[in-house]
Amino acid sequence: MIGNEPRRCAVESNPRIFRCGTRPLHLGSRTYVMGIVNVTPDSFSDGGRYDDPVRAVDQTAQLIADGADIIDVGAESTRPGYQPVDVETEWRRLEEPLRQIRARWPAVRLSVDTQKAEVARRAIALGVDIINDIQGFQGDPEMIRVLADSNAGYIMMFNRPVPWPDGVVDLGEMEEFFVQGLQRARAYHIADDRILLDPGLGFAYSGAASWTVLRHLPALSGMGAGLLLGPSRKRFLGTLTGKPPVERDVATATVCAIAAMHHVDVMRVHNVALTRDAVAVADRWQYHE
Repeated sequence: MIGNEPRRCAVESNPRIFRCGTRPLHLGSRTYVMGIVNVTPDSFSDGGRYDDPVRAVDQTAQLIADGADIIDVGAESTRPGYQPVDVETEWRRLEEPLRQIRARWPAVRLSVDTQKAEVARRAIALGVDIINDIQGFQGDPEMIRVLADSNAGYIMMFNRPVPWPDGVVDLGEMEEFFVQGLQRARAYHIADDRILLDPGLGFAYSGAASWTVLRHLPALSGMGAGLLLGPSRKRFLGTLTGKPPVERDVATATVCAIAAMHHVDVMRVHNVALTRDAVAVADRWQYHE
């Protein structure tokens, strides 16, 4: 089932700027790349590779050298069937890598992938610029207050408690999720330009439905906030190519290049170098005479 295209929200701020701490992104002139650092033992693609501070910092250095505009650090796997961890476990994994990354690269835009308000609060206190929340203000009720008390940016991912059946995606429901999330944020004085919307590839709908969502990215980009996409190494690309996660980077970069041509502002990926080249082609194509 496909709903109507998302209606445009009233914009109370400049949607072509993403305000995240003191390091805003100016959207609409090029595509930004967010590099993933998982300090988890069990992430679907790279679990255990960077689960100590030294390796996490080394990977951050590589991503920055490859052209990452944002570093996104996560300490709780959200792969299908993941086991949640408590606040203290998540923070124990995050704290030292975050301290070292911020100390070594004081100007880098730093994001934390968490659905826990207390983890978000501690991360912001350490200088994190962005909170990347797979629950999109529908999970921890304190999350919105933590954001309201800060100047951090927020990634609002679409999700739902029960995934749709295989092949089904209701874009009308996705629209309403974002409309309500933006309205709730405004009620807490969080402007649209502090939010990126993420359609949540691989979470609430199947791989087949992911293609439907991708075809409707231009509509989602007009809702009053910037747009982020996280296709990296996802299962729908494995189904298409027949390749394991670590061999899906070319397919990921292809999706990112096409998405960049359809008004997606930020790409969240594992392989920054390949994606940077792909979106550079797309940006040259659409932004420069």
